[in-house]
Amino acid sequence: MNGYVNWVAGLALIVAPGVALAASDTMPQGQPGAAAQGTTVPDATIGKAGAALRDVANLQEKYQPKIESATPKEKEGLSAQANAEAVQAIQSHGLSIQEYSSVVRMAQTNPQLKQRLLDAANQQ
Repeated sequence: MNGYVNWVAGLALIVAPGVALAASDTMPQGQPGAAAQGTTVPDATIGKAGAALRDVANLQEKYQPKIESATPKEKEGLSAQANAEAVQAIQSHGLSIQEYSSVVRMAQTNPQLKQRLLDAANQQ
């Protein structure tokens, strides 16, 4: 399971490119203290984000081989399909794309939050 944790941690850095772009279009930039807020993320939000991260990781695992072996035109369609499914997976856990992306971004700079997120992602 430790390999899965490391893989999910790496995935948190890349998520799905379209999901990250969608969030960056609507997230306020340069909020002071955003990383410091990571320790105040409620457990319920971490639980939802962890479950969403697990689902996104599963989608990444499902689509990555298909995308790698696809033609450039097929890659566009597969990426769009994977991205749409990732958005749906995130929202199915009661989070907006912005909320999910915010938690993932904060976890990238806050080791305690990252561990909480990974622990939540690894719970079945």
